[in-house]
Amino acid sequence: MISSPFLLSGLLLGLVFGILTVEKKGLFPKLFHYLPSAFWCYFLPMLLSTFGLLPGESRVYDFLTTYVLSACLLLLLLDINLPAILRLGPTALTAMVVGALGIAIGAVGAYAVFARWLPPETWKGVGALSASWIGGSANMLAVKEGLRAPDTVFAPMVIVDTVITYSWMGFLVALSPWQPKWDAWVKADRKTLDDVVQRLDEMGALDKGGKSYKPSPFHGVWLIGLGMLAGVACLRLGALLPQTASLSISGWAFLLITILGILLSLTPAAKLEIYGASRWGYLCLYLLLAAMGSKARLQYILQAPLLIVMAYLWVSIHAVILAVYGYFGRVPMFFLVTSSQANIGGTASAPVVACVDQPRLASLGLLLAIAGNVVGTYAGILIAQACHWVHP
Repeated sequence: MISSPFLLSGLLLGLVFGILTVEKKGLFPKLFHYLPSAFWCYFLPMLLSTFGLLPGESRVYDFLTTYVLSACLLLLLLDINLPAILRLGPTALTAMVVGALGIAIGAVGAYAVFARWLPPETWKGVGALSASWIGGSANMLAVKEGLRAPDTVFAPMVIVDTVITYSWMGFLVALSPWQPKWDAWVKADRKTLDDVVQRLDEMGALDKGGKSYKPSPFHGVWLIGLGMLAGVACLRLGALLPQTASLSISGWAFLLITILGILLSLTPAAKLEIYGASRWGYLCLYLLLAAMGSKARLQYILQAPLLIVMAYLWVSIHAVILAVYGYFGRVPMFFLVTSSQANIGGTASAPVVACVDQPRLASLGLLLAIAGNVVGTYAGILIAQACHWVHP
């Protein structure tokens, strides 16, 4: 077993860089299409830990899940382009909000049905998964650490996240040929699609232009370092705030770092993206996933089948709520399926679903998914608290 913090840190870094290199070179394209690099960054350390090669507890893991997670959230939020999201128009944003409400209602409803057969602290895992399905992986990790969800609860949720996200994307893509029939049935106003296209063209939401640099390790060191310093300050502030079952000191810290990231994205600090801020943020995310996986065991996923059944009920409730809204609001199917995948799948897959239905609007899926990252941590904690209340 590797017990040295330096060797353990080097192994985790090497593992993450190895996975990202294999994916970048396209050596196993089909494998990484269905099981992305984020999954392997979690699964392979879990496999090594199961066989006793990695320790279940280490100061390295504590450092990563406290300070590096703060840097990860801050760097990823710097590039959210909030004004561009707000200019998307009411139809797209309302569909996203309804989809998020569907996730919340589905989480509480499905958990209420299955809670009696699940471990007592599963409500924390449901909150973490809700944060992922409304926001993204960084939000999921923030809620997991903020609620102090045990690894026995969190590890199966990672499996559920992977299974549901990609099966749901396949279902939404399969709905594409039915788009004209749905729009005709609900008498949808197709002009709203043209309005969104025009808005995106006018604001150039994804064309940042300007000067850029090739990210270097030097940029990564000082960007991640600044993010960790911000995390230390937020932890100090969090210690001064009241503690509850759903909000520990670290929970408050992650909420505060989210607010700070949003505010900084509206200032010249957003230009740090030219130094690869979001790329270094994703590197932090993959390292965090590796640390989380190292603390888990394959035995933890034995309860995943029941959780997967619960999750399918969960997303079914989400889908019904979106469909009802679409029917009475006469919303084109494009907005419904794109907002659904933006919630459940996030930035990686939402543009794919959007592109299948409307090739010119792939950027809309990305912007909606980024909008979810802004509120994902808050939503996950609130949903966890609601699930805690309904636990029998």
